[in-house]
Amino acid sequence: MPKVNVNQINIPIEVVCGWQTIANLLTELVSVPAAMIVRAHKQHLEIFCCSDGSPREFQVGDTHNLGTGLYCEHVISQRTTLKIANARDDLYWRQTPLEQEGYIAYLGIPIRWPTGDIFGTLCLLDTSPNNFDTTFQNLMESFRDAIESQMTTLYQKEQLTAVNQELSNRVQTRTKDLVELNYSLNQEIGKRIAAEEKVRYQNHHDSGTGFLNRPGLEQSLQSFLDHKKPECAILVFYIGFANGATLQSKHGYVAWEQILIHFRQRLNNLSHLDFITARPASNDLVIAVTVATNQLNSLTEEVCRHVINVSQSEFELEGQRIHLHAYIGITTSEMSDNPMQMLKQAQEAMRSCKDLGHKFNHHSQALADFQQELNHLESYLLKALRNEDLLLYFQPKVSPTTKQWIGAEALLRWRHPVLGDFSNESLIHIAERNGLIFEVGTFVLHSAFKKSAPWINSRPNFKISVNVSAVQLRNPQFAEHVESILKQHQFPAKNLELEITESSLIADEHAAHSTLTALHTLGVTLSLDDFGTGYATFNYLKKYPFDALKIDKSFIQHLDSSDNDREIVHSIIYVAKKLNLAVTVEGIESAFHENFIIQEGCEYGQGFYYGKPMTAEQFEYSLLNQIQHQSAPPMVES
Repeated sequence: MPKVNVNQINIPIEVVCGWQTIANLLTELVSVPAAMIVRAHKQHLEIFCCSDGSPREFQVGDTHNLGTGLYCEHVISQRTTLKIANARDDLYWRQTPLEQEGYIAYLGIPIRWPTGDIFGTLCLLDTSPNNFDTTFQNLMESFRDAIESQMTTLYQKEQLTAVNQELSNRVQTRTKDLVELNYSLNQEIGKRIAAEEKVRYQNHHDSGTGFLNRPGLEQSLQSFLDHKKPECAILVFYIGFANGATLQSKHGYVAWEQILIHFRQRLNNLSHLDFITARPASNDLVIAVTVATNQLNSLTEEVCRHVINVSQSEFELEGQRIHLHAYIGITTSEMSDNPMQMLKQAQEAMRSCKDLGHKFNHHSQALADFQQELNHLESYLLKALRNEDLLLYFQPKVSPTTKQWIGAEALLRWRHPVLGDFSNESLIHIAERNGLIFEVGTFVLHSAFKKSAPWINSRPNFKISVNVSAVQLRNPQFAEHVESILKQHQFPAKNLELEITESSLIADEHAAHSTLTALHTLGVTLSLDDFGTGYATFNYLKKYPFDALKIDKSFIQHLDSSDNDREIVHSIIYVAKKLNLAVTVEGIESAFHENFIIQEGCEYGQGFYYGKPMTAEQFEYSLLNQIQHQSAPPMVES
């Protein structure tokens, strides 16, 4: 990859606005007069971002020469965090310029480019002594990581621009050579060869992308197999895109084909490999490569890592920024020496990724058996849906301070007489795979409203929570569908809570924003589920109209033994309170867990400590008993 001069990279205005928000949020959370992002230049420091309402001494664009003893200069030169609780008590920092102006407390951390070069600092200034405890330092480091992640993206885009320019120059040079060569050939022979070549190319290449098509891929694989050396193997990677059909339908074939071309271009990190690229189906790509048998595992890991990284990077399409969701199926010539069989194996392995929740998967006989079993399951599920054999279980959501059941999460269950029990998550995966998710989702909403209506009559603020899948969220009519079912059951929108995972938002962020905005307008409570397990969850709280968040149980399991988990949960709840979001903590399994969330001021808890998922009848019996017990007058001693 070409080297990029980081000092010449411009920071886009939308990124600067995001950094401004970070500075404002830090000022509010830490209660200091000024939070800044300072950029380092060769001979001076520049105030690049500054919190709103900062003193006049700190304005965006102000510069300060190096060598004057500034706090930030020390952070940059030493490349380390600097914390000063009170400069007047510190012989080293006494009489520095900022101390003379009254700014005696300072906390600053370095910001680096992905190359390791220093960009500048993220810092806080206070006119009063301030110890800046560990929580605030951790918060600063989290914001710094978010800033550096954006800088990595900017750096990679500059690299991509340089690579594209290099490729363009190379194409121009080769085109010129080809023209000069053709000119020297006999005109009639040249025409005939060109015509034959064009026909042959069109027969074996995809017209939209220039990649090999299905026949061309099978022919190339056969050639690979025929010429394979004994110490080598053929690797086939079948790449499917979970949101490919949606993007193609929304933006058209030409736009989708450009995305595939850009995707392939971003795989330049694999240019040291001699591989072919094919498009066997509209939404799929295949990469095939010959590799030494002793490098099989390492090369497989390398290719998968690059493909996943590229799919998670940002693409621009008609002014919108999108992400792709790639699933990779893998097979080798050790499994089969037939091109069609190899492609079938790799394709089945790719499809299994969606069902198993993996980013990539290898073909195996066990996987083939699993696929056959899954096909049977899909058929059984269709019959179960038609025969109304599916059930809803309910797990209570509880106020930890009053012990009242103030809500319930509706969870889908299927009890097959032969295959056994299937849980909510497994059923959703199967339903998404065979196109039954809308019917299943409709069944859940109808059943949840019907079962919980009496509970709301007894407890008016009771909320019933329902999980929403990525496929439902991408449907532009989903909000209208929910509204229709609410009206049919005369069910108040304020008593419905929809739980959305981060993966659902990533699938199509534009469609998700439109749907969530419509649901929020309708009055439905929106909760970000599994909070803390994704890579950009705080960003989603700013981008979408969420009313609540649900902290994932993985942070709760080790609260009694992990200081880090306690600090993380504390920080999440603290930020949620600042954003006026209600907080549910799942995975409560002990009195210790309950006492912790009570101390943190958390509104709702959910877990086995309060109750396991149960049938509607069991839930209603327990709820009504609780209501009657709480409303009964106290016993009077005679």
